[in-house]
Amino acid sequence: MERYGSITTPVSVPRLIVGAMLAAGVAVLILAFTQYGLLAGLAVSVIPAALCILWVTLRNPAISMLGLFVANYFIMALTRYAHDLPFGMILDALIFYNILIITLQALMRPIEWKRASSGLTVVAAIWMAYCILEIVNPESVSVAGWFSSVRSIAFYFFFIVVLTQLTMTEYKYLKYMLAVWSVLTLIAVGKACMQKFFGFNAAENYWLFVLGGRSTHIIHSGVRYFSFFSDAANFGGSMGLSMVVFSISALYYRNSWMKLYLLLVAAAACYGMLISGTRSALAVPFVGYSAFIMMSRNIKMIGAGVFLIIAAFIFLKFTTIGRGNSIIRRARSAFNTNDPSFQVRLANQAKLRELMADKPFGAGLGHGGGKAKTFAPNAALSQIPTDSWFVMVWVETGVVGILLHIGILLYILARGAYLVVFKLRNTQLRGFTAALTAGISGIVVMAYANEILGQIPTGAILYMSMGFIFLAPRFDRELARKEILDRAMSAQRPHARENYE
Repeated sequence: MERYGSITTPVSVPRLIVGAMLAAGVAVLILAFTQYGLLAGLAVSVIPAALCILWVTLRNPAISMLGLFVANYFIMALTRYAHDLPFGMILDALIFYNILIITLQALMRPIEWKRASSGLTVVAAIWMAYCILEIVNPESVSVAGWFSSVRSIAFYFFFIVVLTQLTMTEYKYLKYMLAVWSVLTLIAVGKACMQKFFGFNAAENYWLFVLGGRSTHIIHSGVRYFSFFSDAANFGGSMGLSMVVFSISALYYRNSWMKLYLLLVAAAACYGMLISGTRSALAVPFVGYSAFIMMSRNIKMIGAGVFLIIAAFIFLKFTTIGRGNSIIRRARSAFNTNDPSFQVRLANQAKLRELMADKPFGAGLGHGGGKAKTFAPNAALSQIPTDSWFVMVWVETGVVGILLHIGILLYILARGAYLVVFKLRNTQLRGFTAALTAGISGIVVMAYANEILGQIPTGAILYMSMGFIFLAPRFDRELARKEILDRAMSAQRPHARENYE
């Protein structure tokens, strides 16, 4: 019984049940720690948090996809600190969890599956089917090699674009994703600055000096910083992508503080790209801004953009200004066709052309480049670095596969450009869609020089961005309905005031 002044009331049954459940939970937790040890106790202690997460994500699966987006950003950092553990399976588990959430939701209420019935889903399914069939490629000698590669090259692409279209069904989720991404970009640049100004920690030194990262990251032109990414190329490309997306998105915010914030994020990303020392990352802003200019309807913006791009190219290609700065000097070498590294890549591609002449469907997934030594150590193709996403896809899936893959990427970019130029009516949505399309186009071109397209975390970011591009028409209709409703409400207010008076 509870007493409030002179009034007594019985304790409600639900409160008794909750109290009993809490007491039982504490008892089970104590028993786990005392009888079965620390690990068992910790496992039991996370059950309430896990149930809360399950409940929240069942109510709103978009939260689960945003969680995947965040976790994906830090997976490679975990592998550096505990490189013997299979942290690469985290993304697999997160994708499976999101599939489970959608399945459970379908059991409780109808799911509008047609949201994912887009051209993007179709081409992703075609590409996944082709890659699955690679398991019977007569050139392939290892199923383990196929499995290690098919996840990043096909499965992640298909499942992330489908899940994005099924869960991120409102315009606000696009803005949420951009906000979360901007914070993650600042964290990544901050970590790279710590490496530059305070030095590498023990795990990073181990990766550099014991596992061999030093050969590509501490070179004659200076140190290449990699933040918590797998390597400097992955970091530099991702920062170039962030630079393009956030600088363009800033143009379409009315809020001055948000506009300033995104411009600062883009500037930080630009600095991160430069200190990564990844010359090919320069392709991302050059191509990305060029694509945006072509999609733009603003004559002044087109003129200013063309002028700035040409000025930057002339500065790096035809002048020696800033020669004493190692960052500018390395960036300038990206335009030198006589660069020894570039010549080595061309020589490797010539060797690969000879070996690939009789392999129209490739050597099999997982059987190209240095990683193939694990599965086919004596194969000729295993001895030649691919040094490029497109070369890797060509070697593993053949000329048929690379043509299909490039066709799919061009279709996605063409669809994004078409929506921006001809279809979308809402100005801000059109700007965000243009930013994502421009950023993806830059990464696609950079992928000729680096195996970046399917790497963690850049791959998942690109796939989710593609999903948002194909959701843009749905968002446009949503915003149009909201605008009509707002106008109707505004029109009713004066009449309501007159009637009241």
